[in-house]
Amino acid sequence: MKSNNYIPRTVEDYAFDETLVGRHMVFLAGPRQVGKTVLSKHWLKKHGCISLYFNWDDISTRRAYFADSRFFESPARSLGIQDPWIVFDEIHKRKRWRDILKGAYDLFGHEFRFLITGSARLDLFRRSGDSLIGRYNLFHMMPLNIAEITHVKSADCFLKQRQFHKLTASFDNNISRRLAPDIIDACDALLRYGPFPEPFLRQNIRFCRKWHQDYLTLVIREELRDVSRVTELDKIENLLLLLPPRIMAPLSMAKLARELEAAHTTVKNWLEQLKRLYLIFPVPPWTGRVARGLRKEKKWYFLDWYYAPEGAARLENMTATYLYRACLAMTDMGYGNYRLYYVRTLDKKEIDFVVARDNSPVMAVEVKSGDLKLSRSLKNRNKRFFDSSTLGVQVVDQRNVLQKYANDTWVVSVERFLPVLV
Repeated sequence: MKSNNYIPRTVEDYAFDETLVGRHMVFLAGPRQVGKTVLSKHWLKKHGCISLYFNWDDISTRRAYFADSRFFESPARSLGIQDPWIVFDEIHKRKRWRDILKGAYDLFGHEFRFLITGSARLDLFRRSGDSLIGRYNLFHMMPLNIAEITHVKSADCFLKQRQFHKLTASFDNNISRRLAPDIIDACDALLRYGPFPEPFLRQNIRFCRKWHQDYLTLVIREELRDVSRVTELDKIENLLLLLPPRIMAPLSMAKLARELEAAHTTVKNWLEQLKRLYLIFPVPPWTGRVARGLRKEKKWYFLDWYYAPEGAARLENMTATYLYRACLAMTDMGYGNYRLYYVRTLDKKEIDFVVARDNSPVMAVEVKSGDLKLSRSLKNRNKRFFDSSTLGVQVVDQRNVLQKYANDTWVVSVERFLPVLV
């Protein structure tokens, strides 16, 4: 794999696209230590504005604001450039932060560009009264993917195609491309070390193990305390220890609540808090017309699949994360409302993942660690589960597999499938 001082991130291709955001503030949300600060400083340096980075965790930034609410204006004008970029990092931790941003944008939005970076609360505030409506665009920055690691720009994601025949044609073209020589190495390393920049770039198993242990403690003990009133942190840490063996199946909330000696509603709230911290994410059951379909329990996955057990569970979690980030990215880019689901019936017929756009399924994905035989559920998906045609993909953990079947159905290697997702 190529090495470089800076790894360009996929989100840069659309978060700073003026045809998409205009002059709105760019909000960049994502998990801790995913690289938001590195990206923002690189963007400032690229545009000659490196001095306009302001971290609101830094007491000097807060003092400057209290002394003069327009503290950033003089440094910005002194650069003598048009449309200088200003970065406010971690401002969402301050009281009245939305009012601060509203005032700055209303005064200087026609002269300065604003990039706002943060994590849980930056994404969360949209659920309440939003005084910033019409002034920002929110984007999500996820951990590393194969295209970023290999410095190979991925083709346009096939999922953006609105017409089914164009979607399948785009997929056929993208999946059949010749692989770059270092993609297999990148995929294997991601599966082993996880997608976060620091442990991935170090590629030392002891460092990786220690980093992941410390990361959970850091997020729960510091960030969870900042965004919620949860006090039973020990039980939440125990909850995270109980999740890995349950990754591949719908999560029984009642059973989990009994093991944690907590109320059902309390455990549900804890899971939602961990989702807001970008530690885990849910995959709900598809609620379309599915005969004898389960409609209640969600499956939960780690955003960082390193926490999943090695083998089939980690492969499924890795695929789930890629599909989840693709849904976020396609929604952020304005191609539609993309959501990730699974299908499971009372008689145990199942499809691992379903990608839906605007509440209409467009792709079904099965994950098999080593089985090349086409899944019967995937083969018969359009007859049993869906009212419309869908692309079908069976992902396997074997190299150099690229097989096409009837009804737009494929069996492909994991290192081929993941790079065609955004």
